Amino acid sequence: MRLANMFVAMAAVAAAQEMPRASWIENGLIDAGGNHEPYIFVVRRGGQRLDARQQIEGAQSEEVLRRLKAQGVEVFHTHLYKGFGMAAEMPEMEETKRVAGIAHKLGLKVDTYIQWDTMMYETFFAEEPRAQNWIQRDAGGLPILLTYGYQQSYRYRPCFSNQEYLDYLKRIVRYAVEEVKTDFIHFDNFDLNAEPDSCHDKVCKAGFRRYLKEKYSAEMRRERFGFENVDFVNPPQWNASNPPSRLRVIFDPMIQEWIDYRCQTMADALRQMALYAKSLNPEVAIEVNPHGITGGNRAWEAAIDHSRILKWTEAFWTEEDPNPGYSADGRLLSRIRSYKLARAYKNVLMSYISDDPVAMAESLAFNQTIGFAGTGRLTPDMLRYIAFYRRNRELFTGSMDVATVAVLRSYPSITYDQAHVQLATILVEQALIQARIPFNLVFDEQLADLAKYKVLLLPETECLSDAQLEAIRKFVKAGGGLVATGQAGLYDQWRRLRVAPGLKGLIDSQPGAREYEEEVAPVAITGASARKDIEKGRVVYISGVKFDGRLPEFGNFFRVDDRFWKLPKNAQEITDGVRWAARDDVPVQVSGPAYLVSNLVEQPGKRRMMLHLVNYNAKKTGSLEPVEVICRLPGGQAAKEVRIYSPDLDGSRAIEMKSTASQVSFAVPVKTYTVAVIQW
Repeated sequence: MRLANMFVAMAAVAAAQEMPRASWIENGLIDAGGNHEPYIFVVRRGGQRLDARQQIEGAQSEEVLRRLKAQGVEVFHTHLYKGFGMAAEMPEMEETKRVAGIAHKLGLKVDTYIQWDTMMYETFFAEEPRAQNWIQRDAGGLPILLTYGYQQSYRYRPCFSNQEYLDYLKRIVRYAVEEVKTDFIHFDNFDLNAEPDSCHDKVCKAGFRRYLKEKYSAEMRRERFGFENVDFVNPPQWNASNPPSRLRVIFDPMIQEWIDYRCQTMADALRQMALYAKSLNPEVAIEVNPHGITGGNRAWEAAIDHSRILKWTEAFWTEEDPNPGYSADGRLLSRIRSYKLARAYKNVLMSYISDDPVAMAESLAFNQTIGFAGTGRLTPDMLRYIAFYRRNRELFTGSMDVATVAVLRSYPSITYDQAHVQLATILVEQALIQARIPFNLVFDEQLADLAKYKVLLLPETECLSDAQLEAIRKFVKAGGGLVATGQAGLYDQWRRLRVAPGLKGLIDSQPGAREYEEEVAPVAITGASARKDIEKGRVVYISGVKFDGRLPEFGNFFRVDDRFWKLPKNAQEITDGVRWAARDDVPVQVSGPAYLVSNLVEQPGKRRMMLHLVNYNAKKTGSLEPVEVICRLPGGQAAKEVRIYSPDLDGSRAIEMKSTASQVSFAVPVKTYTVAVIQW
């Protein structure tokens, strides 16, 4: 396969392998429940209360189910399988089956917890002696542990290249679907350990070599590695003077391919489970817990490429994101990136929002549903938001995000140069979020179809294939706007330095490639944006994205965590460039302080848009001054009415507006969360 055709083929394969989707989840998700830990695990873990069994039984009681149902919960979350083996866990699995029957009689759907990546070997090996060959082993042959603290060395990681383990996992899936009659499967701990704890067992080695042979022709293997025969290739090894956590730029082709193999192994295993569950019941929803966009290099650290796995899910969990809010030093902390990731793949994001009205508001604004409402007794605020959502559900169901700007999250660029590209991407996203410019996230295979966007933003997107560069040029020539920063397009998809810059002709004066010695990621700003018209399109080049502050020392995989989630120094330059490239065709303008965030969605069939407004500083500010809004309507329409809804209001009310052809302006009061519905 030629290099120029790889991107096209990838997009074609993705389009051809669509998973049947559970229709019920299209109506949104309100999930809550009791303990997902079975009693056998609570005892083995140790340190439990003397009434642990009574607590677990109480969390699954009919009384709790009836209370949750009365409170508006629609899906009950409970345990099913933890990794001890089906024989050891069968008594509690049968109890879950009984509880699921009660839940279904009450009209609740059932969400069952299945541990994806743990073998509690003490009981598992006794049930299935072959399982001793199913575990991950490190380069020294020792079992790889699920890293859950110092006192859980009984939790071995299974090898997902081993089909025998996947076949065993299918038995649990079958039990969940056919016996429990689950509506929703939650696969927990969906990731792999970071290096140096990657699997080096014989199955993984053989799988890696086979993967290279199937992915590349002999000619391409020679181009990729310098040789053709990969029969003796092994996974990378590390030592004290060469720790993986200090690797800054990844250019070794075999390490790159090993990262890709681990990501693909996880995606293929999930695909097997999802399609198997769907073959038993197409209405079973699939969910995993890989975390969202939290600033880590998930492909390198955890074998997670969201763009591969979210094709096989309807929901996913994130636990690592910061609580949403506005910090004293001016950082707007949010889960917006993870919500946008979910929306890009028609997923619902599940996260812990039960104790914070701002988090609840953020979920409704960007998730367009509640997601996970909590465990135990739901808080009064959560009950208020559930009631608001159920009362106004029609405003959320079937909505589509309105955005004219696309931000590319490039797998090779971020994976091979995390500290530079991930940081720049986070900062550019932050600038758009706080400027209240609607944008979507796009991923490599989605560059084939940019027709609905006015602007494509490449934040230090170093690695682009020939086919991707051609798609970008075609987009600009057809009238699209391009905003590129720093080293965008200087490398190919294998991070080989191009002889001529990939965006040459679109960008006139781009400095050469830089490798990094002392400084981690930021590049100097050497002047204002360069702007030019090209045929029907526009191009903006910005020499760098500048972090506002002192960067910490590179180390421990350099996670771009919430310490960095603040406006870049040149945020205004970036957002001005986006507006210029879009010819000011941005669908909404919203005034307000730096901690006010908006999201615009539409329901074209109902001839209306919904503008969601969230005050991330609500705990300190209380109600804001009325927020001025100018919104463009599609097709030259004139607004008929603007009506506002909020959990802080009794009912809804119409507000004053000024409408012209294709545009409406109005002022909106906001306390924590308000939805302005624009009807035309």
